[in-house]
Amino acid sequence: MDSTWKPYLKSSEDDWTSITDAAERKRVQNRLSQRARRSKLVNRQRNGLTHCSRQIEGSSGVTDEADSRSLYQPLPTASVDLSVSSSPVSACNFLGPVSPDPAKDNHFIIMPCMTAYAAFMCIAEVLKLACMQDTGFNICAPSNTLPSPIAPTLQQQIVPHGPYVDMLPWSSLRDRILNSPTAINEAEFIQDMGSGDLKVWGSTPWEPMAWEVGPEFARKWWFLMDEGILRTTNFWRSQRGEEALVLAPL
Repeated sequence: MDSTWKPYLKSSEDDWTSITDAAERKRVQNRLSQRARRSKLVNRQRNGLTHCSRQIEGSSGVTDEADSRSLYQPLPTASVDLSVSSSPVSACNFLGPVSPDPAKDNHFIIMPCMTAYAAFMCIAEVLKLACMQDTGFNICAPSNTLPSPIAPTLQQQIVPHGPYVDMLPWSSLRDRILNSPTAINEAEFIQDMGSGDLKVWGSTPWEPMAWEVGPEFARKWWFLMDEGILRTTNFWRSQRGEEALVLAPL
């Protein structure tokens, strides 16, 4: 038997070279072909997600494995199993360490905080982003199965764009980027997505209410943000007793 078939053999019954009946031999060959196609599809999807990851990871200055791990340190009991989950809510059940500030209030409620990098990768998984293709339309998941905040807008369906746009949890911000593609430096924006100036509270990263925009990101990209993004950000800042951010041109 050709060595290319061997990785897909599960038992001696799959060795069609010893089968004399033509119809049975054909059935076994078809079974092996189906296994090979499924394996290639899984690898292609895995490689695509890795490519999505590198877009943010590389642009944020991560140069080695140790630095990559520092972006997201999961809890010891956290797990990610997106392959068998049918619900996005349970699919992204992985959080970074909780980060309360005891100096503010001795009776605080502990709120887990996910890094932006982990949140974007979770959104990419839910969307089933095909980051390796160059069509400009990257979402492979059916729109009617997606949480409404990250379901593609009309602009996302008609304007070719990079996968980083699809990872953003704000539909208004996605549309503003697509309506004015020359208004931003894409490489700089992607770098700022993974710079650490974005925080995600809770365990549903596709929910805009979970996101807090930092001062540097707001200062640089104020023209892409709307009042909803600012209101959510200032809600989280107020929980720590911090002053509200104000959107203003540079």
